[in-house]
Amino acid sequence: MILLTGSLVFLTVVIAIHFFIKLAPEMKLLAEPGGHRHHDTATPMVGGIGIYLGLLVGMVLIDGSFVTLMPSLFLLCAVGVLDDRYSLPSWSRFLVQGVAAYLMIEFTGAHLSSLGNLVSPEHEVLLGRWSTPVTIFAAIGVINAVNMSDGMDGLAGCMLTLVFIALSSLGGADNGLVMVAMISVGGFLFWNLRIFRSNAAVFMGDAGSTMLGLLIAYLLINSSQIESAISPVTALWLLALPLMDAVAVLLVRPLRGKSPFLADRIHYHHQLAEQGFSVNGVLVVSLALQMTLILAGFLMWHVQVPDHLQLILFLILFLCYFGRLLWYTRVSK
Repeated sequence: MILLTGSLVFLTVVIAIHFFIKLAPEMKLLAEPGGHRHHDTATPMVGGIGIYLGLLVGMVLIDGSFVTLMPSLFLLCAVGVLDDRYSLPSWSRFLVQGVAAYLMIEFTGAHLSSLGNLVSPEHEVLLGRWSTPVTIFAAIGVINAVNMSDGMDGLAGCMLTLVFIALSSLGGADNGLVMVAMISVGGFLFWNLRIFRSNAAVFMGDAGSTMLGLLIAYLLINSSQIESAISPVTALWLLALPLMDAVAVLLVRPLRGKSPFLADRIHYHHQLAEQGFSVNGVLVVSLALQMTLILAGFLMWHVQVPDHLQLILFLILFLCYFGRLLWYTRVSK
């Protein structure tokens, strides 16, 4: 039964994307080559629409318990489509992301009430009245980290699949949602990966990356708060590479005299491409790095490394990453 329903979700995404690929020119949802983009042909940006439809079907057939999350995901998907079409200003995107995160809190109850024992093993950092603003801030951070990772064929989809696999290993109450999300992203990757094709047939677009960013934020919050399967700082390690890259890039851009929200080609996947790696080579290296970080986080959690030590190690790793990026931007001028 699970195999049949999973297959229906997968086929829904594959068929929906095929349908919207044909409509993309009329909808003006095409990513044209040039600028920070590194592809050869105009490519439809309709993958996010297909993923959302897959999530809807999965909600009906596999797990309807996450119905309260769907309005937030729909808001980001719909506004993402508008952003892909009209290139909305950054302030409006952040506003919508904040609203979507607030709706997630109100409709699902998922929120950060504790940051774990970040100061010492005896002192838990409780957020109290700061719970809602900190949750919104964290969700926006994850949304944009996922969005920034969507810079090369297959990268964001495969990176998120690793996170889904890691979360599914916890065996929590959200496993149904995790499975639906993984299958839906798999349907997108059917069109997006460079396997038996020279270029991706479709892109996720902001509609897909922002929507999935909020979905990942929801799952990480539930795993570290409601189910208490992992600590909040361990959750950071599950998305470590996209998070570190996003924060480092946002800090380095102003140091170069540029807007932090102006797209460029200084992300880790761009650097790997400039070193001569093919698109699939970049994908393999990136996934290996992220898998290593996930395993490191799980190992520290399993052997009960104190939260504050996990955080210190994460911050040291981030500072090394930030320093490397700063050096790269200076020598590559």
